[in-house]
Amino acid sequence: MQALTAEIDKKCASSPRQQYRRSGHAGWDASRVRRAQQWVRKRERTMQAGNSAIAEADRFEVSDWKSRIIAGRATGAAVSAPAWLDASYATLREQVLDPAYPCFFGTIAERRGEMFYSFVNGRDLRDLPATMQTFAELAVQPEYRRNNIAVFFEPDPQPLTHDAYRTLFWSILQQLHDGDPDPAADQQPDPMDEAWEFSYAGVQMFVVCACPSFRARHSRNLGPGMVLLFQPRSVFVDTITNKVIGREARNQVRKRLETWDEIPAHPDLGFYGDPGNLEWKQYFLDDANAPIEERCPFLKRRAQARDAASAQVQSMQARRQVAPQDARNEHERGFAQKDAARGADN
Repeated sequence: MQALTAEIDKKCASSPRQQYRRSGHAGWDASRVRRAQQWVRKRERTMQAGNSAIAEADRFEVSDWKSRIIAGRATGAAVSAPAWLDASYATLREQVLDPAYPCFFGTIAERRGEMFYSFVNGRDLRDLPATMQTFAELAVQPEYRRNNIAVFFEPDPQPLTHDAYRTLFWSILQQLHDGDPDPAADQQPDPMDEAWEFSYAGVQMFVVCACPSFRARHSRNLGPGMVLLFQPRSVFVDTITNKVIGREARNQVRKRLETWDEIPAHPDLGFYGDPGNLEWKQYFLDDANAPIEERCPFLKRRAQARDAASAQVQSMQARRQVAPQDARNEHERGFAQKDAARGADN
């Protein structure tokens, strides 16, 4: 067996895709071919993913959605999924596979098994950065460039208000950005710039927040808990022409929204790169159609650092101003004490 393994390794090293054959031993050679091919695929995954958890990832099956769960650096069978996740996933799947569901891109992704999933118990976000790191590593591999990830949040005993979900959503994106391992995250444009898109670990992603507080906008209500959908920009690029998916296809989605939702498409919905379009305004919509006028609540790390440095400088300047005043006060108290002592002697 060791000799056979060495022989397979030697063949694979010299020609990774070559089939190993030997006349007169068809059945035995077919078995060796399969093992060699499996070894090559495993080695390629390891080379692509380095020492990350992807190298040990279970095979992702189209027919088994749980094989596509990511939790931190673990995937598939290595993940211990919570009991509540089954019902949340079933609700999302039922809606997305409805023939009238507006986003047929999402329907196709779910049907083809081009979706990854994750979960957050309560408000425990400790594993989310590692989960997004794992997803980002997968998203840059050709076989997964069409995949999105849906992050399910454990349903609250009582659904939150719409404003509370909005605050929670932006705080989660902010926390991810603040801990982004990609140094280039500091060089991102401002969210008020048309070129801005949320990114993590070097992967730009359009983000959709769905939550139970949506009453009229059914397309943004995908179950009993909050769901965050992260869609890499590669999803919107045709794999054959390498061009951005046509405007006509995206306009069809907008038309389907008119029949699925009880409210027209939000006026802030637009297309990436178009003049005046701001991506962040589309991440978390309101349940009415009032244009979003305020600034983006998302704050870049560089801006945070600048603000913190400015606050530190102001604090130091304030301390410098207080110090001379304290010295003068102490000097005056000394004179007062001496005058009091003279008065007592007299």
